[in-house]
Amino acid sequence: MARSLSSPPTNPADAAGGDMDVTLRAALIESRQRMKELLELSCDFAWETDSNGLFSFVTAGGALGHETLDLLGSDPADLVLSPEDGRHFQADSPPEGLLVWASTKAGMPRCLHLKARAIFDQHGEFQCVRGACRDVTAEQDRDAALAAARHRERSLIQLFRALRQAADSKAAMEMGVATAVQATGAAGATLCTVLNGEPSEVVAHFGTPVAASQLARQAIENRQPHRSVVAGRRVLALPGELGGRVAGVLVLWRPEDQPDWPEDDLFLLRELTDQLAVAIVQADEQAALSRLSQTDALTGLLNRRGFEARLKDAVAAACATGSGGALIYVDLDNFKQINDRHGHAQGDAALRAAAELLRRLFRASDLVARLGGDELGAWMDGVDGAEALRRGQELVTAAAALQRFAPESEKKIGFSVGIALLRPGQPMSDGDLIALADRAMYQVKHGVKGGVALLDE
Repeated sequence: MARSLSSPPTNPADAAGGDMDVTLRAALIESRQRMKELLELSCDFAWETDSNGLFSFVTAGGALGHETLDLLGSDPADLVLSPEDGRHFQADSPPEGLLVWASTKAGMPRCLHLKARAIFDQHGEFQCVRGACRDVTAEQDRDAALAAARHRERSLIQLFRALRQAADSKAAMEMGVATAVQATGAAGATLCTVLNGEPSEVVAHFGTPVAASQLARQAIENRQPHRSVVAGRRVLALPGELGGRVAGVLVLWRPEDQPDWPEDDLFLLRELTDQLAVAIVQADEQAALSRLSQTDALTGLLNRRGFEARLKDAVAAACATGSGGALIYVDLDNFKQINDRHGHAQGDAALRAAAELLRRLFRASDLVARLGGDELGAWMDGVDGAEALRRGQELVTAAAALQRFAPESEKKIGFSVGIALLRPGQPMSDGDLIALADRAMYQVKHGVKGGVALLDE
């Protein structure tokens, strides 16, 4: 009797074998699906290139916006930004864990972490390369941002350390400008003070200056960084504020073919410029204190301390250049009777008038001072004996106007003038010159007051 085709096998062994095949097939299918899902989870796409180096397999999702069918048979070098990186998809000994930059179909750059393995047959012949790629662009961006933050932190620490170690405000400003250039890769920088809303004195610079006053004005006016291309250079101007006012402006530049100033640099430079504004204000305060410490409060002339400090440099320069000069000491004759008869207010007025005479009769480049009490002094660079004597006689003549401060006095109000001459090529210290001028003045005082005496030895 014939058995129906649809009848189950009568042999139990055959039935068991059939069930095993079905189970095994199902397990294989499930395993493949599991591997496929694990592969998709572990990478963005997997691939294989044949012995000719062309894609022979790409996972179903495609790669970098390209469809799988479009990639099959194509050269991997067409995907990467550097064609040389295409060989990493084809080499018979591909590197492990390589980073390559590729481009999406839309032209966007992507960083790929590439892992690959070469496949050989049983005879050792190269067959293909299989690998997987993972898009790590976001990780690279995070790493770059972290590196930039660390760079800013190091630069700021370096800046603050330099400012703390600076000997004075001038040194701090120079260090700060140099730090700005080094930290941002600039070609140069200039730091200016601000006066009446305008960039004023250059107090520190690095590199060849660039004329960018208009850009600096905009930064000062708007209290915001301003950037532009000036004379073939990318220029950035930043205002430095302290106490609600703009105290300085920092201008940096780099070649036009370099990238524009990034936000990370702007963050660093804003902090830096505000610190430099502190240094500028401190320098102004130090200069004001120095002027006060070297200026006579009554007459506005240099005091003895300021005069002798500057005289030392002036005499040294005159000796070095051989220009010569003259130190002139002036004593206000019979000044005591003004105070005694008319009071100290009248005496102060007489001293201010005497100081004004010296200001008028000496050159703007001359050093003029009130040395103390009723003694005045001046240094004239590059004059000979005849010129010094002429200037001394002018002082004696002009002093007649001071008589108005003691009109009824029997004693004449005037000047006694002693001159110490520094001849060209004649070395002399400032101390020796002071002693000589003092001796010359007292030679007049102890003789006939209201005269001029010159000594040169």
